[in-house]
Amino acid sequence: MSRKVIFRCDAGHAPEIGTGHIARSKTLANNLVEKGLLRRGDIVFYTRDDPDYDLGDKYLRESEFSYKVHSNFELEANSESELMILKSLNARMIIMDRLETSEDLIKGLCSAGSKVVSFDDYGEGRVFADLAISAIFDDVIETANLFSGYEYLVLSEELYVPKPVKKKLSNIVATFGGHDARDLCQFFLENLKNLSFACRVNIVLGSCDDYTLSKYTNYVLNNQLQDQVKFFIRPINYHEIISNADIAVTSGGLSIFEFAAYGVPSIGLPQYKHQLRTIEKLRDESISFLGSDGMRLSSDFFKDSFDKLVNNYNCRKKIAMNARRKVDGGGVNKITKLLTDKFPEIFNV
Repeated sequence: MSRKVIFRCDAGHAPEIGTGHIARSKTLANNLVEKGLLRRGDIVFYTRDDPDYDLGDKYLRESEFSYKVHSNFELEANSESELMILKSLNARMIIMDRLETSEDLIKGLCSAGSKVVSFDDYGEGRVFADLAISAIFDDVIETANLFSGYEYLVLSEELYVPKPVKKKLSNIVATFGGHDARDLCQFFLENLKNLSFACRVNIVLGSCDDYTLSKYTNYVLNNQLQDQVKFFIRPINYHEIISNADIAVTSGGLSIFEFAAYGVPSIGLPQYKHQLRTIEKLRDESISFLGSDGMRLSSDFFKDSFDKLVNNYNCRKKIAMNARRKVDGGGVNKITKLLTDKFPEIFNV
């Protein structure tokens, strides 16, 4: 076989996509290489470049992995052409990172001799994979191939060192994923002047064009928030910034779990419906607050959640303790061990 492991994942502006799938896959791929279980040349990423799926190329271009981009809907999810392309690769393993796979796709890949691993998959194909991991979703049917729970979360750091919870807030961090599909940043900015607090606000942006950045900075200037608000665009010290937050405002992707691993109390705003389910679950487990009325963005609802978190030290401390206990940040190593235990013939040099 020409390649050992194929990662099939996308990033873009399409509903329910964002950038988290590629971010997670890159983290896992890097861990496998760093542990000496695969050579970098053993791994190839396959991603779409159709309209609304244009971020995969950008995010993979910055990695050190080989990748192949397909346009003209050749890699449309669960299509016959996707199956034919992936089967033709004769890969020893194909790792699917998407919200839904079909029975035909997974069965077809397995019948071609590839081992298949599926991540956070609501689709019918999940039950036919050799290994299925559901770290975020807990409402999938239990099957023999399934490993589930926050312990399998793949976050972008291996070591999360929590900071003490402070009684007096000095630093709020807001970030809304690699692609801010709902312009949650603008919603947050528009509510800043109505919030009862006085401290620094660091806003971390993912993909942000000049027009959008200008819109944000002009809003800050026009509302005399420039001494309080600072923007960071894909900073290399991302983890230093978020780990030093006293509280966070974030979307419901991987970032909300990164804050949890650092023990940072957060307010979640959903980009997509599956993120709403994530935030609601975290709220029910006293790990985060929900800052919206379901999918509806409400200033009154957000302000109420914000004030409860800012003005209640005991609440913040409880959330921090729950978050640290349930999200340890070590999922990538647990998954690496799962892969090596189950597929020793693949993960060796």
